[in-house]
This record gives sequence, C-alpha cells and structure tokens, in this order.
Amino acid sequence: MTNSAPIQFVEQFHLLFLVQLSRRVDKRSLVVKGGCNLRFFYRSLRYSEDMDLDVGGIDPLALRDKVREIVRSLPFAQILEARGIGIEHVTEHKQTDTTQRWKLGLRVSGNAVPLPTKIEFSRRGLDEGVEFGSVDASVAREYQLPPLMVSHYSAATALRQKVGALAGRREIQARDVFDVHHLMATAGALDAVTDVEPAVAARASANAMMVDFGMFRSQVLAYLPPEDRPNYDESSTWDTIVLEVVDALKAGRS
Repeated sequence: MTNSAPIQFVEQFHLLFLVQLSRRVDKRSLVVKGGCNLRFFYRSLRYSEDMDLDVGGIDPLALRDKVREIVRSLPFAQILEARGIGIEHVTEHKQTDTTQRWKLGLRVSGNAVPLPTKIEFSRRGLDEGVEFGSVDASVAREYQLPPLMVSHYSAATALRQKVGALAGRREIQARDVFDVHHLMATAGALDAVTDVEPAVAARASANAMMVDFGMFRSQVLAYLPPEDRPNYDESSTWDTIVLEVVDALKAGRS
C-alpha cells in the first residue's frame, strides 16, 4: 500500500471492518450495496467514500453494540495501525429503527487531515437478488486480505437500484451515471433495464443528460485510480458515457 491514494486507505478500512463484522454477526443478514458492491464484486474503477449495507434479522441495539465493539477494539486498532490507518474520531450520527449511521475520521499515513467516511445500515427491507459470494480476488490481493465472503446484490439488482437513484435523488449525482454505465457495459446487467418502470427510466434518462463533464470531474474523477484518470479526463469520453446510458434507458422503455 505504499504510494496509495487516500481513498484506497478508506476502501481498505471498509474491507477490514467487514472482516471484523462478519465474525460477529450472521454474514447473510448484511447485504453490501451501492458503490462498495460495485467495487468489491463487479470491478468498478470508482472508489467509494462511504459504505452502505442493508440489514435483515439483526436487532438494532445488537448491531450497535457490535459496531461499538469493533471500533473500540484494541486488536482492530492494531490491525489498522499496521496498515497505516487509525480512527481519529467516530460519531453515532443516526440511530433509528430504519437507519444506523456512523461517521468516522481516518488518520492515514502521509495525510495531514483525517479522511471522512461513513458506514450506514438500512432497515427498509431487502431487495430481490441477494447473492452470497467472495469479494473479487483482485481487490483482496491489492490489500493482502484473505478471501472474504459476504452477501451483496446481483448486478441486475444493482442496476435497478442505481437507475432508481439517478431518477430519484434530490441532487443529481454524476456517480450514478458512471455506475449505471459500468453495470451495463461491464457487469452484464444491460438486460435488467427492461425491468425498470418506464417512468423511472424516463426520469433517469432526463437527469443523466443534465450531468455535464464539469460535474463528473468534480464528483467522480478523483475517486478513480490515478493511472486510469487520463482515460476519462476528456469531455468527449464523458459525453459518450452519458449518451450510451440514455440510449440504453430509452431502448429499455421501447
């Protein structure tokens, strides 16, 4: 991990946290979703600043106690320290029956300012398409981690979730367009577009057209591996991504 980008330390923390959590709760009751799902299982280039999971079958107080146990654990602190990471601060930002959220600041080697991250658990029900499998071997090797098996959403379900996010967020996010394109083009989930409600696909298509290259550069480019950024740092490349997403969404409605 020498010469690693700060966001790679954040991703490593997420994976190490998952290792600890999976030893304390039923692995099948936690489902990785969002950007971490795409990174850990579908080889997305985009790193995620935060980690989101759906929860089923774990009492909120029990989960809170397990998370507290992990972040306060001396052995976990030693594991992090050996990798140049420390927990600067942690706050239980939200604890309700539907959402449990922890915000952390990570102290990492070579970075003067703590890196922010968030771990959020949602209890709004599990979507269809939950799978149980190993984190991609290339990701595990990058951080010298043993195989890690956890529940996560299938590529088709992830695509429907991402199209829904693109259609429904109050503030449109360039990462949703990037993620939808990745799932369509790389993860083999293009056929799942036909399962998206036409009205949702139409809103997602319209919102995608509003994401210009400047938004992509400010919101996504820094979360790509440094060696891959030049390949995306062109307005024509971003225009192609947007048009391919829009065309696929329109084809799915026809």
